[in-house]
Amino acid sequence: MTSLRIDVHAHLWTTEYLDRLERLGRSDTGFRRGIGAEATEADLDHRFALLDRAGVDLQVLSVTPLSPHLAAESDAVASAGAANNTYAELVARFPGRFRAFAALPLPHVDAALRELARAFDELGAVGVGVTTTVLGRTLADPLFHPVYEELDRRGAVLYIHPAGEGAASPLITGYGMTWMVGAPVEDTVAVMHLILADIPSRFPRMRVLAPHLGGALPLLLRRLDDHVALESPGTAEPPSVAARRLWYDTVSYAHAPALVAAVASFGADRLVLGTDFPYEDGEVFLRAVDHIAGSGLTEEAAGAILDTNAADLLGLSGS
Repeated sequence: MTSLRIDVHAHLWTTEYLDRLERLGRSDTGFRRGIGAEATEADLDHRFALLDRAGVDLQVLSVTPLSPHLAAESDAVASAGAANNTYAELVARFPGRFRAFAALPLPHVDAALRELARAFDELGAVGVGVTTTVLGRTLADPLFHPVYEELDRRGAVLYIHPAGEGAASPLITGYGMTWMVGAPVEDTVAVMHLILADIPSRFPRMRVLAPHLGGALPLLLRRLDDHVALESPGTAEPPSVAARRLWYDTVSYAHAPALVAAVASFGADRLVLGTDFPYEDGEVFLRAVDHIAGSGLTEEAAGAILDTNAADLLGLSGS
């Protein structure tokens, strides 16, 4: 089997995109500037050198968490279109380095379906990326079912990333834990919303990719199975079964026990390499890749996670 090392969790924005969101009222663009995530030649050179050092062939780019999920449809459509055009240009320039998860102008579903079709049919996207909530709506909201129906029809990837809202809890956001604790909490809650709404079984060909090893899910599967009849009766299948329908990236800041727990809980075939670049940069980026082989997993499991699972998930095995 041909190996292809793909990093599925990598951020890239243009200065123009950040400026656009700032004009539209986003207040969280400032700390995303100047960190190596923009499409300048210097940033790209640094990124490519790091990929070479880590032996990574491709990165799948996404604008999450700066997704164009905006209240005004025209703003959302224009922002999603601009982001996806930029990604298409970068993939065309660097086909040996980049693929992209398309941005969608949610919660405007009809517009999102049009942009989804353009992204797949004209721009070459390998999936779509959304945040764990969309303007306060859960991803399990029936409003989004038409999007899932289309992804299911295409057998395509829905990539999820935390929104950076601390799961709407002031006990998280008010105490300096929005990303260190809030992000994996958002992952856990979002995936559980999908599971309890039977989304994985209703749309079995849609490939849901969750970040950060699924948050706390690897530690909770037995508890979830034992509690679901009491708290969420009528759920189609045990959460432990539904959870194994999803895929999970390995962003865990190289915490080997978490990776081992995820493999034990989901199976090595459900894990794919992620780095969270540029938040993991330099030696930390290298660690995000190298720790997988040094975590105590079998050579077969580590090799699949590093070099074959993502290509299979994204339909790039023949690349």
